[in-house]
Amino acid sequence: MQRTMRGKRVVFFSTPAYGHLQAVYPVLARLVRAGVRVDWYCTETYRELVTATGAHFHPYCVDFSRYPLDRLTADFFSLYRGLLALNRRCYLRYRREIRENPPDLLLYDSMCSFGKNLAKQFRVPSVCLCTTLAYNLPVLLGTNLLLPSLKLIGRHLPQFLELYRRERHFRRREGLPRCHLLDLFVNAGDKTLVFTPPEFQPFVRSFPRSFVFVGTTIRDRLKPDIRYEDCDIYLSFGSIFAARAGKLETLLQSPLFRGKRVIVSAGGAAADLQKRLGSERLSFVRRTEQLSLLKKTRLFVNHGGLNSVYESLYFGIFQLCRPQQEEQKLTALVAERKKFGLYVRNLGDLTAEEIEKRRRAWWPQIQKYRRILRAADGTTQACREISKLLFSTGYPDRKAVYL
Repeated sequence: MQRTMRGKRVVFFSTPAYGHLQAVYPVLARLVRAGVRVDWYCTETYRELVTATGAHFHPYCVDFSRYPLDRLTADFFSLYRGLLALNRRCYLRYRREIRENPPDLLLYDSMCSFGKNLAKQFRVPSVCLCTTLAYNLPVLLGTNLLLPSLKLIGRHLPQFLELYRRERHFRRREGLPRCHLLDLFVNAGDKTLVFTPPEFQPFVRSFPRSFVFVGTTIRDRLKPDIRYEDCDIYLSFGSIFAARAGKLETLLQSPLFRGKRVIVSAGGAAADLQKRLGSERLSFVRRTEQLSLLKKTRLFVNHGGLNSVYESLYFGIFQLCRPQQEEQKLTALVAERKKFGLYVRNLGDLTAEEIEKRRRAWWPQIQKYRRILRAADGTTQACREISKLLFSTGYPDRKAVYL
């Protein structure tokens, strides 16, 4: 690829969580290869992933350990309170840097409202990178998100009002746009790139043209196969559930897993679980190379995280989604309604025979949506949208670049 964008500089404020970073790093890597300087802000945990793209790694100066996302995301109210505080601190910490050395373009993860606020305040072109399904008022009102949101607000109404009052005061003082409840999930930029195909997005026609549904970056994340033995079931519930070893043990007693070759991604609990429960047919590992393992798997049991759901579908693997958060429930419902995955409330209610019967009945739909998913080149489309905004900052030859 020609290094046609040399001299351009992009700042990326990322959410330090594996699923958020996995979906976008091919885009940042391609920008670097095209000659763009990328200043990527993240935590030390992900330094290696960032530097592997060729980007310049900048550790967040704000202590993210005070706001552990794996625990906060398990509770909506804690997440809302934590993100408001975190985004205020980040805005105050980085406003001087952006004012004194503004980039040509500011990229930020959809949870980073401080990125949107910095771009607005200093009039920097901006792109929001959304690695979940996109949210707006029709999605909130027309899906499973509405009732739990109302219940939660009712349960914590005085606290919510105080949080909103504090945030409103902060934004007025700083001359920022007013706060919206949906800022928790998506903070629209001049462009908002959603890493999902439009065929999967609920109420897709209700979004403005500034929202571009680019598809996934999976094809650019495929690596030479790491050798895994064939397994009947691969189970991964993400970092939140991996910390709850007791619940994991209870789930594995379900009839579904009996007599099966099972690999469990168990995070930090893997060594202890392997020592106590591991056997020839049951293995606990800290982390897997998921795209390689899925090729060897017959059934994927996951938490409804969008990245996991799409990676399973990419290989045509039937999946059971047992969500833990409301946005994961929405993803699981999309999978079930389109018949490429089953939303499961209780794994103990299922048998291997029932699942195999469902898999065969839904196979045509699995193949249909697999083709749609594979046809979308999220990396290329995202880079094209980013390049258009970079042109607006004064690039001389509009025909020279399509990243």
